Amino acid sequence: MKIWKKSVLVLLSTFLVTTGSYMPKTAHAAGEQVEVWISTSDPNSEPAVGLRTDARLTKIASKNFSSNSGNADVTITVNENKTYQQMDGFGVSLTDASAWLMNYKLDNGKRAEVMEKLFGNTGIGLSLLRQPIGSSDFAWAAYTYADTPNDTSLSQFTIDRDKAYILPMVKAAIAKNPNIKVMGSPWSAPAWMKYSNNLNGGKLKAEHYGTYANYFKKYIEAYQAEGVPIYAVTLQNEPMYEPSHYPSMGMDVQDQTGFIGDYLGPTLRNAGINTKIIAFDHNFLDWNFPNQVITNLKNASKGSYVSGSAFHHYDSGDGSTMTSIHNNHPDKEVWFTEGGFGNWNDPQNGTSSGFDNMMNEFINITRNWSKSIILWNAALDQKDGPALLSPNNTNKGMITIRNSDNRNDAPENTVTYHKQYYLLGHFSKFVVPNAYRIDSNTGSEVKNVAFRNPDGSKVVVAYNSSSSSKNVKIQWGSQSFVVTIPGKSAMTYKWYGNVS
Repeated sequence: MKIWKKSVLVLLSTFLVTTGSYMPKTAHAAGEQVEVWISTSDPNSEPAVGLRTDARLTKIASKNFSSNSGNADVTITVNENKTYQQMDGFGVSLTDASAWLMNYKLDNGKRAEVMEKLFGNTGIGLSLLRQPIGSSDFAWAAYTYADTPNDTSLSQFTIDRDKAYILPMVKAAIAKNPNIKVMGSPWSAPAWMKYSNNLNGGKLKAEHYGTYANYFKKYIEAYQAEGVPIYAVTLQNEPMYEPSHYPSMGMDVQDQTGFIGDYLGPTLRNAGINTKIIAFDHNFLDWNFPNQVITNLKNASKGSYVSGSAFHHYDSGDGSTMTSIHNNHPDKEVWFTEGGFGNWNDPQNGTSSGFDNMMNEFINITRNWSKSIILWNAALDQKDGPALLSPNNTNKGMITIRNSDNRNDAPENTVTYHKQYYLLGHFSKFVVPNAYRIDSNTGSEVKNVAFRNPDGSKVVVAYNSSSSSKNVKIQWGSQSFVVTIPGKSAMTYKWYGNVS
């Protein structure tokens, strides 16, 4: 009996030492093979040997770690023993516009292809969806789930509007990637709950805070009943912006503090709902807004109701403000929940500036504690719609699906994949949910961010923002490899093994 117990203890100890917090796929480092994937943006840049200058998330010849890989212009040192945030993943929004185009403007075969390319293993494996609760600005019509006036019991609450084509597309995405997490964000409360009595602008009436909390509860329960669990909700899309031409609602610090602490938090908890509640959901520059909300809730002993804060990029700020709020509230999480691209930040004139902007942003966001990067519309048509905004409104989807209603010469069933798809794919295809960002040094010209997946694989995404090629050394423990990154090009490296 004593011998048996000793053997079990030895085996258990060996298992714990071997696995730590994850089980590596392999257990060697010397000569470890490294996958290399590249996207290039500038046709005038120096190409790597044998590489097209228009490569888009293209796998090229693998590298191997060695103990003496030689000199390089830049050295990136990866330290997997120092970890930062745990990732939820990378994603997009299947807005009303996106879902409608996918459902009605693609045949079954093309739709299956698009779903695989967006969410599947052979595609870029997107793992997050941020879904509007009711309509957003990219919808055929403005609506909520409780549009019957003065229905304070919410007896007429229904998500039937979503069942025609939005929920089917969400379910199709989840079928491709069962690890997808779904977030919900409202653009407005029902008009009758607001002082303005209008979906476009105005604030929530004080007497309807409880009603609106119940609205969130019913939304979560209704989606759950459809087989779509809601991982998190934000209180309000862009609460500091009240446009008059699409659904919107103003909320200030006091509004969000009171709604979370006295209404939504208790309502969900009393119903046994574990959906995360996220404050703010607006631009980088206004980070003190969620900072105050979280501080107020903590001071009132209600801090457990809020999980953290969410940010967008539609201002001149950057991700460093997410580090600021992390430093103030290290027990709360940070998400980047909407990044749209269009003529203002992704010019379509053949230059590399949009490519440059995206790669710099994606690396900056993940290096500043965000658990996610979620881009905006998954798909729009050739006139940047359907939308409550005007046609040709300058927003671009991750993909363009030709809408035959707009009548042009492009054939039916046509899909175009844009830079957003390929560049986010440099992250989403390789960094899986529950990965940790790990430590790596970064520079002014060659920027990077590193991750460790739950299976022990390591991923580095690097971007050479200069116009000339750079020889870059990736140092990992006592092993390294050198790779040439063409000017204005992104690369992803992935490998397994333990540090030697």
